[in-house]
Amino acid sequence: MTSVGRHANVEVITKIEKIFENIADSLLRQEELSIPLRYKKLQPMTPHEATAELSSELTNVSFPAKTPREARSFTVLIRILGLMHEALCDDVMVSKRNIYYKDPALFKTQAVVDRYVDILAYTFGVQRSALNVTAAAKGLVAGELTLTNVNGTTVRRGGESPHLIDDVSEVQKVDLAGVNWVIIIEKESTFRTLASSLLHQNSRAGKGIILTAKGYPDISTRAFLRLLSTTPTLPLQLPPPPIYALTDFDPDGIAIMSNYKHGSYTLSHENEHLNVPGIRWLGIKSRDIVNEAKGTEARGSLKLSGRDRKKAVKMLENSLVLQEGGGNGDIRRDAGWRGGVGGG
Repeated sequence: MTSVGRHANVEVITKIEKIFENIADSLLRQEELSIPLRYKKLQPMTPHEATAELSSELTNVSFPAKTPREARSFTVLIRILGLMHEALCDDVMVSKRNIYYKDPALFKTQAVVDRYVDILAYTFGVQRSALNVTAAAKGLVAGELTLTNVNGTTVRRGGESPHLIDDVSEVQKVDLAGVNWVIIIEKESTFRTLASSLLHQNSRAGKGIILTAKGYPDISTRAFLRLLSTTPTLPLQLPPPPIYALTDFDPDGIAIMSNYKHGSYTLSHENEHLNVPGIRWLGIKSRDIVNEAKGTEARGSLKLSGRDRKKAVKMLENSLVLQEGGGNGDIRRDAGWRGGVGGG
């Protein structure tokens, strides 16, 4: 663990203990118990702002509560804070899944844990890793690369079988010697087809790396990709290999690519450490399937659902990344074309 990470953890331990001290004091005074939280106010994302400033407004989750929902929220927060404090003091990492299984009857669903962990990270003004909480491994990677872990061990990733993406908090160094390109694949099925054909070994462009988060990316996959994008290629310290994205030609595909490149609203406080702005969009784009001269789509294409069209319109309206002058004209054009709100 780096000194920066250790310093961040000490600060978080202090903040958690302060919450518990205030609750203990309130109990002695027979006053209302409360946990202050800072919620994000979602604003349109700009192409140049990687993070959102913390709101100065705090909202108390109290007990006794005004509603059963608030009472349950207070109980859930106390349990999560206790488990976080234990992990931080023992200097061990726990997954959000581990936290859920500590008390599934209380949490009810994994989504409850996910939500409050992210809210607490935002409230404390730190990355989630500073809470010693990680996401369960989801992403897959195939390609030739060598990782040196913080404990000094070296792990070589390669061969025909894909591997779960490594937790970057355990990685000290990455060797990308011989890697000429990296491609993000939206769909797991497409990823497995390409991996089984050994594209990463036999491509005309040389050896490369393919990875997938099986849809919308999780933090672990984004952090791993960010690591690849900032790691010089040894031994000559060449720039990192170019990174491309291959997604479906629909609003979700475009949103997934944008998530890797520009970040997400819900994790705006962590985007600075996760974004990969240099990603190049391979497609699929309108020109790949549309006869622009005739204005017709290729055979086999599917019509967008009402939900798809609403998502495209929302993306164009709310994301400054896709607005005029955002530097993403091709993405804006295709999002608008698929959403039926603009020309192609």
